[in-house]
Amino acid sequence: KSSLLPALLIAEGYDKVIVTQPRRLPCTAICERVNETMMTNKNELRIAGWAVSGDERDVNARILYLTDGLLKERLLHDENLIANQANNKTIVFFLDEVHERSVNIDLCLGLFARLLTNKPEIKSKVKIIISSATLDTSVPTLYRQIAQLKFDEFKMPTLGTLHSVTKIPRPNQNILDLVQELCKKKQRHDQILCFVSSVSEVKQCCNLLEEISHGTLTAYPLIQSQSAADQQNSIEHGSIFFSTTVAETSLTFPSLKYVVDTGMINIPVYDSDKRETTLMEIRAAESTIKQRLGRLGRTQPGEYYSLYDFQVEDKKYPIPQICQSDLINIEFSLRKSLIKNGLHFMKKFLPDSPDSKAINAAIEELKRLNIVDSHDKFTSVGVAISKLPDFGSLAMSKAVLSALNQHNCGRDLIVLSSILSVLNTSSVLKAIPSSMKRSEGDFMTLLNVMNEILLVRESVHAQQFRLSKVCQVKNLTPILHVIKQALRRYINLEKSFNLSAEYREKAQVSSDDWESIAKSLLNGYGENVFVSMKELQGRTHIFTRYSPPKHDEAVLDLQSTLTRAISSAPVSLVLARDIRFSSSIRHTAVLSFVGEIKSQWIEYHLNRNITLNTAEEAKLNQDNILATTKQAFPNIQIQLNNHILSLKGSAGSVLDAELNILQQLVVEMKFTLKNEYPTSATTDHARMKRNLEGVSKMPSIFTPMKWRWEAQHQVKITVNNNVGNNECEIIIEGRDSQNQLVQKEFQSFLGWLKRCAVIRHPNAGVPPRIIKPAMRKSCLDMEEKISHITDSKRTSIELWKALKGSKATRETRMEVVAWIAVCKFDCRLEGGFVRDWIVGNCTARPSGYPSTWVTYQINATGTILPYLDKDLIPSDLDCHLPSHKYFDIDKFLDNLHKYQIEYTVYREDWRYVILLDENAKTGPFTMDLIEPHVALTHDRIDFDVSNLSLEKDYTKELGMRVDITYKPYSIELETIVDNIKNKRFQVLRPVDKYVQPRIAKMESRGWTQLGKPMHVIPNPPPKYQVVLVPLPESTDLYQTLVHQMKSYINNQVQVLSIEQIKNPLLEEAYLAMKEIIAKQCKGKIPNERELFHGTKGEAIDGVLNDGFDDRYWGGNFSKCKW
Repeated sequence: KSSLLPALLIAEGYDKVIVTQPRRLPCTAICERVNETMMTNKNELRIAGWAVSGDERDVNARILYLTDGLLKERLLHDENLIANQANNKTIVFFLDEVHERSVNIDLCLGLFARLLTNKPEIKSKVKIIISSATLDTSVPTLYRQIAQLKFDEFKMPTLGTLHSVTKIPRPNQNILDLVQELCKKKQRHDQILCFVSSVSEVKQCCNLLEEISHGTLTAYPLIQSQSAADQQNSIEHGSIFFSTTVAETSLTFPSLKYVVDTGMINIPVYDSDKRETTLMEIRAAESTIKQRLGRLGRTQPGEYYSLYDFQVEDKKYPIPQICQSDLINIEFSLRKSLIKNGLHFMKKFLPDSPDSKAINAAIEELKRLNIVDSHDKFTSVGVAISKLPDFGSLAMSKAVLSALNQHNCGRDLIVLSSILSVLNTSSVLKAIPSSMKRSEGDFMTLLNVMNEILLVRESVHAQQFRLSKVCQVKNLTPILHVIKQALRRYINLEKSFNLSAEYREKAQVSSDDWESIAKSLLNGYGENVFVSMKELQGRTHIFTRYSPPKHDEAVLDLQSTLTRAISSAPVSLVLARDIRFSSSIRHTAVLSFVGEIKSQWIEYHLNRNITLNTAEEAKLNQDNILATTKQAFPNIQIQLNNHILSLKGSAGSVLDAELNILQQLVVEMKFTLKNEYPTSATTDHARMKRNLEGVSKMPSIFTPMKWRWEAQHQVKITVNNNVGNNECEIIIEGRDSQNQLVQKEFQSFLGWLKRCAVIRHPNAGVPPRIIKPAMRKSCLDMEEKISHITDSKRTSIELWKALKGSKATRETRMEVVAWIAVCKFDCRLEGGFVRDWIVGNCTARPSGYPSTWVTYQINATGTILPYLDKDLIPSDLDCHLPSHKYFDIDKFLDNLHKYQIEYTVYREDWRYVILLDENAKTGPFTMDLIEPHVALTHDRIDFDVSNLSLEKDYTKELGMRVDITYKPYSIELETIVDNIKNKRFQVLRPVDKYVQPRIAKMESRGWTQLGKPMHVIPNPPPKYQVVLVPLPESTDLYQTLVHQMKSYINNQVQVLSIEQIKNPLLEEAYLAMKEIIAKQCKGKIPNERELFHGTKGEAIDGVLNDGFDDRYWGGNFSKCKW
């Protein structure tokens, strides 16, 4: 239809056929094919020519291929287009690929409808062909309603392809698995084309395929930013391709046998309320699916593999782009055209018009930019811009106008706009040699590249200039295709300005001065100023928009020349051309094409509010900060009202004032981690003293906390250990509101420390090891599950299978989240998930829908937290955060978002609680991420079977959080694994009101308690012989001892406290004596008895440290005996 039908129309007698294509490449490629196939004599005039923006060839040929954008421009600005072309003969306009419903296609349809309506006399001179794979009824309806217009519709009969095509559904199959499967059966020259949604996915799939095939399979990317030569070279030499929509129509594959289609596309969607465009991944329409399917059957039989699970027919047509685009540039182009009216006028001629709200938003934006006045007429700025060439956006047009009239750098902006107009991705920056990169950022780097090329061009005769050779010498060959387009664009702009009497000279003025260029850019892109949140006492390497009314957060594009290492301070203030929002990126935008600017260059008006607490407000007044700031910045209004400090004025001055105030609000807070127990509370005081002594010897346990507060809030924490009095001095430097929160975290830690018998060493526990050979052969399934969580070499393909594959379950999804925590962030996984799933292979679901499995409760501090149904097995993921590196919660959440895992984060003073998969079909689960310094206070464990842990790259091994392998407990790893597999458990602490419900929960799940509870108490620190641990009153043992003492001694006895003794030396001596006695006794039963012995004063310490010799029981040395 694209190559043959236009030639047949010429043969039929039509004088001129103009054919539109949605992209540049098809224009040139189809034109070449027509000339090759329709001409027998190479010396005769070519039958077909082409025209694209900035370039053309044989435009007077009878068939002209041009982009729909170029036709739109000619329809807007050339009122004699049809009259000039026709010469009393009929001209044919052939609009191809209309099913894509791009903005340009819809505007062409609308402009033709307007012409045919307003100028009925041209109906005899023009014929319009609308060609589309599928067509929404709105398009034919538009033309049918035009009076006296003959409209015919021809639907191509289903004739099939030259060769057969087989459709094979493979819903949700992994794309790389399928490609490897096809490679095993394909013939040598057969080609495989895979359609995915995004450029990043294209590159990822190519890299992963090479990785998992160990280099035996090579896939080639086909993306929009490549040159036509690169694409064609890949097609000629490759057999496996991953592509976005670019391969649907524009490219020809000589041996295509297989098409693999994910059925997804990425499209930009504009939100007029948020005033931002987001790149969204959505399912493809039927028309798109047909295009992809239509790649097959041309040169040989083909197979089409669909990986999607939706019904293609449910979405026949894509949403027209004009209905989900930013309309400001369209509105302006219509108003400056011959039509002199905007979208409110034109929408009656459009097949599908944008809603009035979106159009009104565009008009309001034009008014805000001072392009349109309150009467909907062009302002002087609007008139001036309308006389300039089209720079692709109003922002760039304003920047160029400012450069021409105000900042004496017109040529700089024209050159810069030439290359920026052909760039929609920042990947070009990576290919620029470092010698050409400028410290000011991407704008000056690109300008430098263009100036290097233009200098050579202007230094030699036009006949001698060879761009390819220049790029080769300057190491710019990888971006030759970009520079070629940019140079062509610049030459056209140069011609336009040479025809302008007003701007001819100004367009030749060049300054190469970044300040002048930046000020010009600010005139157009003033809303795109971002300041480092580090400067505003926020997160390092995150930027926030410093212009009203939006408050977006963003990161710098990794390709930018201004990107800094994570350990280095970021640039303070940047201006960006592009702010990219994407559904594949979490809550931050990405800033592309940026330059570093200074605050004094920013002139727009700004209002900023700073929230203060009472102490901060008092400091402002008492230290005269407010008064001195008003004196230093007399041109801004500063008001303090009800804890809100308001700054109004020029944005640059407001920023300087804000930074000045924030810096002066930084104060120092000092306090000590000290023993709050009175000396009269002997045991508690001694225990806390011992624990604080341990903390003072390990100040590094707070390092992750220090990293977190500095990275997120620029708060500096210093921990000074005072060995003399075994206390830690804490110094916090930050705003009082932040310092209070830090102090609250330390107080929370002290609360845990009070309940801790012995604070653990960071390396305590039992290191991971493999199960002994005798048991290992029955635990291979367990080792495989361990590797799912601890093997850092797992590929994203494997992870996606576990998340969305045909065998994905709640447990496999939990494994992926655990893998991210363990392998990407060095966390340690412990607790119930290891017990129930990894070792026990046990699952259970509550009755009811998954949405009912979560309830919410308020904790003691008033925080609402999610809780899972107690019948859910496995329940949650328990992780200890790493002690040797900073855990960045935002990057962790970015990883979850990357794998499309839904989450909600809750924060307590000692942990993160994350609710995951709340709305997933497989059901929700929670995750605890416990701060490492708090984890060290968790020195005891409830059950032996809950004591297992997993660590990164220990792919077959299990570890223990608490060491229970030594005597008298002697519980080895194999014992725990065997207990889990047989659903038995040993209680390891006194059964109190907290432990009893946990025992009941285990027993309700079918577990059996083994023997009597063991009272596992950690060994004392090396300096001490003994540890005393209070026995809770709620335990059965406590109540039994009280009853016995009252029975043996006197019913009036009052028990104040009972404490358990942990003295390893005495325990070893006692056990050794017990074994010796046992050998001497009949049946090797040592006849062990539990006795009470009464004493006081120093004798108590004697018993604790040196033990009790039962030979003196009841003798002269004992005051009491029972």
